[in-house]
Amino acid sequence: MVSLEKHWFWPAALAVLMSNGLLVAIDGWQAPQIKELGVLFDFAVLIPLLYLLCYRARGKKTVVRALALACLGVWAAGHFVPDAHHVLISQVGWIRYVGLGVLVLIEIRLAIEIWRLAFRGKAEDASHAIREKAESEGAPPWVAKLMAAEARFWKKLWQSVGGVLGRGPK
Repeated sequence: MVSLEKHWFWPAALAVLMSNGLLVAIDGWQAPQIKELGVLFDFAVLIPLLYLLCYRARGKKTVVRALALACLGVWAAGHFVPDAHHVLISQVGWIRYVGLGVLVLIEIRLAIEIWRLAFRGKAEDASHAIREKAESEGAPPWVAKLMAAEARFWKKLWQSVGGVLGRGPK
């Protein structure tokens, strides 16, 4: 059973989302600028902040996930608020792309580190090191195993092609 003491973020985030939905269901889109600001704040700032507070002990992977939640929050707010009321969302929508760019750069850095680990040393040692690196960066265990298997595949392929051509890693 999941402890709410450790994972209080999920009921809190659900309460924030439900309160936004309930407010709009009851009041409609009267004073749309205020509601747009509230929805955008709740989705893109409050929910990621709650995530950071709840899971702060997990380290830097929490910050990366909170950034991803903020990008998702801007996108979700754009879909939650009707198009006719997009004033603030259309002005801050570019922030989502900046955040996604940062996330892509983080993923590229991780991929480069994993490739370096894959082409260094023996396959078993590299596989273990890759799994450890991926898990330390916050990847689920199954993704870490998949990344290690892919890296082993590319290393063996590179060695095979290099052997046929008479060059490559020995």
